[in-house]
Amino acid sequence: MTKITILNTRPETSSQFTAKVFEDRGFAVINLPCITISSIDNDNEVAHKLNQINTGDVVIFTSQHAVKFAYQIYPALTINKDSTAICVGTKTSELLEQLTNADIWVPTQQNSHGVIELLKNLKQLNNIKLITAANGREKIQNYASSKSISLEQINVYQRRCPTINHKLLKPIEQTKNLVVLATSVATINNLQQITSSKTWQHLQASTIACASNRIAHKAKNKGFKNIINTQSANPSIIAEKLNKIIINPTKIV
Repeated sequence: MTKITILNTRPETSSQFTAKVFEDRGFAVINLPCITISSIDNDNEVAHKLNQINTGDVVIFTSQHAVKFAYQIYPALTINKDSTAICVGTKTSELLEQLTNADIWVPTQQNSHGVIELLKNLKQLNNIKLITAANGREKIQNYASSKSISLEQINVYQRRCPTINHKLLKPIEQTKNLVVLATSVATINNLQQITSSKTWQHLQASTIACASNRIAHKAKNKGFKNIINTQSANPSIIAEKLNKIIINPTKIV
């Protein structure tokens, strides 16, 4: 049987690393970045907000991009040992460790649900600074609101929909045993926008691996039938779960 092929939709900045993880585990990979990451336009306003992070705040970094752009915009950003830093993903944590001495927590489930489970275990929680990009993270916002916890979302980067050469779509249309990688709602929305109707229909008939319940719900609404919820955006974890579900990456069962 033909190898399972991962449609790697990750941004170009992380596409190569993600592809290697899957290739090392026996999967074929087609790279089709569906998100372009760029800095926000109002750096001065964001720098002021980052400067207002106080001792005792819980600071949540939702991605490596959140860490990278926060320190790019405001290099003097300080998270002291009396604050709590939460990083979504081990790679995010590894990057932040190079920039601060604060204690860093990484949720077992590397998504908003995992963050909320960590927040529930904190003895003192008055203020949250959510370092991220615009849109998404409604679950964390709703949790904070329900518990009367002050939350400020600081958007340090933005996601854009890329333009692509449509010649890249033909190999996708011809690929069987395809698994679409969906690590954000924006990924699915942009994927529909940049593909032709023929390619989109082929993708809808394929398997989609979603990193959270919210993304899986979006995939269902977009017409996908075969949905796998990996509860993580970590490519190693996704590959492991796909192997468990499919048994062998060279076969469909």
